[in-house]
Amino acid sequence: MAVHDLDLTVEPGEFLTILGPSGCGKTTLLRAIAGLEEPDDGEIFLGDRMVFSRRRGVLVPPERRGLGLIFQSYALWPHMTVERNIALALKQKGLSRSAVEDRIAGTVVVKVG
Repeated sequence: MAVHDLDLTVEPGEFLTILGPSGCGKTTLLRAIAGLEEPDDGEIFLGDRMVFSRRRGVLVPPERRGLGLIFQSYALWPHMTVERNIALALKQKGLSRSAVEDRIAGTVVVKVG
């Protein structure tokens, strides 16, 4: 797997942006968290819930992880900013305008690679 020795915690309510050069493991990381890739080792928790551990034999399928993943190549609106793309998804989820603004203001950026 393209991602090695990553220890990442995202607090409840935070947004995370992953930046890095092509091939550094951004998509692999997201696919592993979402359950679309099976890591070689380690553990993945969503909140207090373990969704992956090879050592313990835990592998929660993607549809039972409660996540949404948008792939940039065909699911982002190129005429909109990152913030507007995020806001669109949150509005679709039913959040109020003020809740959307609060969530976007709390975005965390992580650089990979």
